[in-house]
Amino acid sequence: MRNSKPAFFFSFAYLITIIAIIFFAISKFGILAILLVILSYLLIKFEHPKSTSRIMADDAILIDMPLSGGEGKSVVVVGGGISGLSAAKFLIQAGCDVTLLERNPIVGGNNTPYLENGEHHATTVIVTLPAQQPHYLQLCREYGIEQTPHDFEDLKGAIVFENRELNTKMGSGVGGFLRFVYREATLKELIDGFIIFWRLYRQFRFRPESPKSVAEVLGDRLVNSSVFTHFYMPWVGINTWCRFDDLDRQPAHVFASFIFEYALTFDIRDKSAKYKEDHWCVLDGRLIHKMRDQLLSNERYEQYLNTNVTGISRTEDGKMSVFSENGESWNCDSVIVATQPIQALPVMGEVAPKRLIDELEKWKQMDCYVILHTDFSDIGNRPWLHQTHENQSTGKYYITNTIRPRMGDLEGKYLITFVYNTENYLDFRANQMDESSIVKLYEPKLPIFSLENSIDRNTVWREIDAQCDDVFWTQACRSGLQYHNNGIVSSKRVVRRVLGLTW
Repeated sequence: MRNSKPAFFFSFAYLITIIAIIFFAISKFGILAILLVILSYLLIKFEHPKSTSRIMADDAILIDMPLSGGEGKSVVVVGGGISGLSAAKFLIQAGCDVTLLERNPIVGGNNTPYLENGEHHATTVIVTLPAQQPHYLQLCREYGIEQTPHDFEDLKGAIVFENRELNTKMGSGVGGFLRFVYREATLKELIDGFIIFWRLYRQFRFRPESPKSVAEVLGDRLVNSSVFTHFYMPWVGINTWCRFDDLDRQPAHVFASFIFEYALTFDIRDKSAKYKEDHWCVLDGRLIHKMRDQLLSNERYEQYLNTNVTGISRTEDGKMSVFSENGESWNCDSVIVATQPIQALPVMGEVAPKRLIDELEKWKQMDCYVILHTDFSDIGNRPWLHQTHENQSTGKYYITNTIRPRMGDLEGKYLITFVYNTENYLDFRANQMDESSIVKLYEPKLPIFSLENSIDRNTVWREIDAQCDDVFWTQACRSGLQYHNNGIVSSKRVVRRVLGLTW
């Protein structure tokens, strides 16, 4: 919860008074110094009421979930990722009868581990910042899961910048980051980098969310500058699923949100975060396991794996009927579809409100390749490596992220490299790595943030949920970046609507 404003302003006034006394005592420029301090403070603290920064602050406020009200109500949840599991948990908590249908042999969503001799090796970036993800942190605390600091905090990774390597720690903070940039960059890169930083910060904090793309906010010169193509893109673009081809359609505020909400944090969202919880930590698969086990122990919960749902219809008596490709069907009062938009569309097409279908159609899908391999020639002993490459067939830039993943206490002996687009994957495989080192290839499908689907999303989805009576959709991309926290908060809001409540 936010601090009270009177106490906050009193503390600030007291701080300014102390600073004023110090500067007046040692310098004739005391007034100028005070003005500079005040200006700096306002730049950090002011935010537009409809900015991405304010929306993320609102999303961070914990939501009261009912402990009753669902008695006698049956709900089918389609999808067993973090969105589906958390929806099922809150429905059971409210007294509903819940059936969860998952097309894969295990729950957990896209993050399928690689199994070898009974060991689970991570196949995605298992890292989180709990203090910025209060809904995720709240569930971890509820299940007694203690956060495990990730060694990304202490070990330097690298961003390959043309013929240089820029080495920094993921958890270095704003001060460490600025020292790193000042030490490594040329004067032109410093100037360009600061202008990019400022324009993105302004879009994130001082402007209302609007259909302005990264390319429009930065302009041609900055988008094509070396500091953007070889520093910002491999650092930020890889984390917001933004390819170079997406710069004219990814909203600038989405691109900026990774920088200022997670990488260089100005506002701590969960003020109650304790030691470890305010550091980069291992994204704990135990949360998935704890929810799964708790649900399976409840007599009002049923779970069907290897079940591919192909459609939903309404019966003559007003019930919902969910059916699978192998001919099974389940009748219920309400349905929550908790899958990627492109998977939800053919399932919900006949029963969902037109507004919901229209919104789902705005989410296109990206081809993503996750290569599990043992080629350590580039990364060496570092925990991560961001790179920009030139595709030898198309002549265009593309970005990759190579990570030494960690799952729990198991040190990864394999690397994973993320590559977006088939043509770039083929180029990377042929020209940038030892193909004989590839252990396995994964192809998760990612929804693409665009100017059509990522503007003032809370207003859009509040209105859509209000139109839904018995069929609903939830997924992490409804809110913020697609992290576990976003999946949980979106599920909370949809469950409240299923129970006849407002967000």
